[in-house]
Amino acid sequence: MSISIHTIDARGHIMLETMRDYFDLSSDVMLREIQGMVSTTVDILSSKEIKYQDLRSALVPRTDRFEAGFIFDSQDIESSWYGLEVMKELLPLLDLKSNHSVQCGDLIGNDQEFIFSLLQESLVLSRDFEFVHGTALYCVYVNNLTESGLERIHQSLSQYKPYVGFVPGTFSSRVRIYFSTILANSFLKHGKKVIMGHEDDRPNEENVNMAGYPFEDYGLQVYSLQSMFFDVLLSYKIERPIFKGFEADSEMSLNSISNQIIPIDRFEIEIEDAKHEYLKSAKCGKLEKAGIEALSKEELSRLIQSKVSDSYIYNLSYLPDHNVSKFNVMLEIPRPDGGYPTRIVAALEYKPHEKRLRVITMH
Repeated sequence: MSISIHTIDARGHIMLETMRDYFDLSSDVMLREIQGMVSTTVDILSSKEIKYQDLRSALVPRTDRFEAGFIFDSQDIESSWYGLEVMKELLPLLDLKSNHSVQCGDLIGNDQEFIFSLLQESLVLSRDFEFVHGTALYCVYVNNLTESGLERIHQSLSQYKPYVGFVPGTFSSRVRIYFSTILANSFLKHGKKVIMGHEDDRPNEENVNMAGYPFEDYGLQVYSLQSMFFDVLLSYKIERPIFKGFEADSEMSLNSISNQIIPIDRFEIEIEDAKHEYLKSAKCGKLEKAGIEALSKEELSRLIQSKVSDSYIYNLSYLPDHNVSKFNVMLEIPRPDGGYPTRIVAALEYKPHEKRLRVITMH
């Protein structure tokens, strides 16, 4: 298989882990099963005139795009189906040419002081409001936004009384980690097409609007496929560190491109001399912005190694002609001047026999 797999979600969906553990499947079998799922998903989407590769911008993090959770007070919405009323306000604000993954959910949790503290430190307010309980607040999280697009949505929603404000999700924060644990993937918007999951016992030839939102009213057409494919392969994962108990997510991602599954958090980072010189010259602007352009090869290797476990791996692919398994990670590096961190994508070759990750490029 030479297709690039945008992402695999074994963090919020346990099917792959359960299948592996219940049937005691080897990594060789799991490799075939995962690649089979990818091939089937590509074929289903193709039958609906959707190219899997074109969904990349909605499924992986990008250094030049923004993410945000838009917060609404359901107490100001008369309907009990407040999610519908919110979506009627938000859908017209999404560019018909853009790609986004959309996640939704109430701000649930037992510790209300904790939720309130997250909002205090992160919420960009549209108006004053009184915090009563997290479950009264409804969040719609959207990725792949331009900076101007985010501001436009914020300003437009400010005319809607239930809108409280937005929480930035582009950079690492406590609230972004919190969002990653409570929000559920609702749908993927690909231009004028909306993609979502439907029941696993319903044929993939059908298209069903399981969310129930009036997409057609805003020039959008719904396409659906069985949830086991949508949830695992078409769901965006809000970035967060790899926590204990969730290691299966990385394991399944690696198993999609290799039958050798070894935790990568302690792998040695390999940077060839020529590669280091190339990164310092061709990529100098990005490295300079991050304040790491003067790092030696060994120092840069240690920096990458320290960041590998801070996020998930994506853009997974195996190149059979070169026998190379590779993936990307997003590195977030604090800036010396105290401004927003610099986000750098590192493409790494997975070399399990040597317990090394070879740097292919950084951008």
